[in-house]
Amino acid sequence: MKKNLLLLLILLIAVAGVWYLYNERNDTSGTIDRAESNFKIEDVSQIGRIILTQKDGTRSDLRRKGDHWMINDQHRARQSNIDHLLDGINKQHLEHIPNQAAVKNILPSMAVTGIHVEIFDLKGNELLNYYVGGVTQDERGTFFLKEGSTQPYCLHKPGFDGGLRARYNLTPVDWRDVRFWMEDNDKIDTLKVHYPKQREHSFVITKKGKNYEVDPLFSTTPRKEGDVSNRVRSYLTNLNQLACEDYMNDAEEKDSILQMVPFMTIEMIYPDTQSSLTFYPIHTGVVSEFSPAVSRYFIQYEGRDFMIGQHEVMKGAFRSYGYFFGE
Repeated sequence: MKKNLLLLLILLIAVAGVWYLYNERNDTSGTIDRAESNFKIEDVSQIGRIILTQKDGTRSDLRRKGDHWMINDQHRARQSNIDHLLDGINKQHLEHIPNQAAVKNILPSMAVTGIHVEIFDLKGNELLNYYVGGVTQDERGTFFLKEGSTQPYCLHKPGFDGGLRARYNLTPVDWRDVRFWMEDNDKIDTLKVHYPKQREHSFVITKKGKNYEVDPLFSTTPRKEGDVSNRVRSYLTNLNQLACEDYMNDAEEKDSILQMVPFMTIEMIYPDTQSSLTFYPIHTGVVSEFSPAVSRYFIQYEGRDFMIGQHEVMKGAFRSYGYFFGE
């Protein structure tokens, strides 16, 4: 009998211990406002603007503009990153409420690393205002704090093995769309394409009403005849799709690279202005069937950006004079 009572006592102590630990991790006291723990928006199509401000003052102002988003009213945003963020906002869910002992560590950390998030609807009305802090030790949960509150919450995305912070923790350049062509093709009067080391492939595209003409850039290249308008339109479509691998405006090697002889230069000439793209080859040093001599290019976009891009993505821009005549 005494043995049974001892086993029952041990069992009751174990149950009490589990209950205590659970409630220490998940503070379910009636003083917690459950509305405060809701950080998700069910209908993300109603979101019109998201402002993300880092502790160092870096600000990413994302605005919906028709069928796409803009970053800081300057550049088109990368849709994959926008979709990733909106998916998080739509599905981020309360994982647990940190206990008071944990809060003493979470709040100071959030004061140093917290990302301020302001979300507005299509009319400019504020929907949510909160801070995103660090992640849990297992990197599955992320700490969130509503503006004006002192109670953080641990959120996660059900079914996703990773934290939510990475979706918010991007700089303005990381939000930018890698497609970089910013020209209005319909308004370009003349397009000059120059290959310094292959002059015979250089050409000039001239707009003639609704059609185009293509001439050799140098008089030493034999002139060809034929209808080129459809191939010019295809070429301009390729230029619209140009995408870089990364923006490198602060690269230390930029000045020395700009002193090199380029592979190709495109001049975009309008009635009242002009711009240019210049491609500098990055040689691999090894040439084989599977490793071309040039796999990447540094790209200087006059007055805009210095970038790096892959040959396979850029090759649509590398057309020769003969291409427009079916050669």
